[in-house]
Amino acid sequence: MSFRIIFSFIITAFLLFGNAFAQNEGSPAPVTTPTPAPSQVAGHAMIVTPVPAAKEVIVTPSGFVNCFTIDAGWYKNAWVPAHRVCQYENVPGQTSTYEGVAWIESYWACTQFTDAVCTKWEWKPGHWVKTLEVY
Repeated sequence: MSFRIIFSFIITAFLLFGNAFAQNEGSPAPVTTPTPAPSQVAGHAMIVTPVPAAKEVIVTPSGFVNCFTIDAGWYKNAWVPAHRVCQYENVPGQTSTYEGVAWIESYWACTQFTDAVCTKWEWKPGHWVKTLEVY
């Protein structure tokens, strides 16, 4: 083989392996998580007024199969803060003590606001729902 072919082979191998090595050794690119614009949720102003302290504590009924937290957002023209929902399962053929399929934890709902400031909070005590609607 000629010197030129061997030299080209060595340079090509060096470039290929050197580039792969540099990619593995370099610092990883920073990971960023995009965040939604804080001023609006679904076209409505986000309420920035602190939610009042709970008016009362109603214990979640036992026997749930799953609980999860719903993020704050708008539901039927009211700002609903983050709240917990628990699901229940009625077993066919057995008498159920549940009054619905889900229990919605108590929360304060903002029903009147100016810009992003709540001017009227309404207490919504914990309650059963017959169908689960996440809001």
